[in-house]
Amino acid sequence: MKYAFLLLLLTGIIVLSALSFEAEELDFYLENDLWEMDGLFHFTNYDSLSTKKLIYFPVPSDSLCLPAKIKTLAIQDSNGAEVTPLKQTKDGFTFFLSLPALSFCSLHINYTQALKSNYAKYIITTSNSWGRPLPYAKYTLHPGINVQISSLPFPLQKQEGRNYIWEFYDFTPDKELEVTFQTLSATDRN
Repeated sequence: MKYAFLLLLLTGIIVLSALSFEAEELDFYLENDLWEMDGLFHFTNYDSLSTKKLIYFPVPSDSLCLPAKIKTLAIQDSNGAEVTPLKQTKDGFTFFLSLPALSFCSLHINYTQALKSNYAKYIITTSNSWGRPLPYAKYTLHPGINVQISSLPFPLQKQEGRNYIWEFYDFTPDKELEVTFQTLSATDRN
């Protein structure tokens, strides 16, 4: 019994001593032929030592869209955290994220993609690779004035004007965030 307790305690310490992905707050802007993701990703280092982690950020690139153009990859707050871009491929990009001991940071990522069809996609299932449900996720879709949404990725939770908003707690996504839409002409909007 004593050894089982020690093993359980050690497992708890190991789980808490790694970089932890705590939340994401993402805005998606959809125009006729452009998809933009502008988001904050929140991380915590619970360890008493600084940590550095290699992170792969996948971005779809296929016959329906071109590779992403990264506009921003930066730490939002200045508490000693650092992000170091490494490599971008057509399917995503990698970077190192370094956090001081017992600290929190918000990472700002913003990219655009040219669309070749009436379909846009953001990969969210990779959040499952962190070994636990994502404690908090908020997604806001901002369709342009010439865009009529055909299908949404989740049942609608909230709509403000033309914007669609979803919030999740202890989120374990089982599918990607996918949107289909139609482009309206000026006469269709009237």
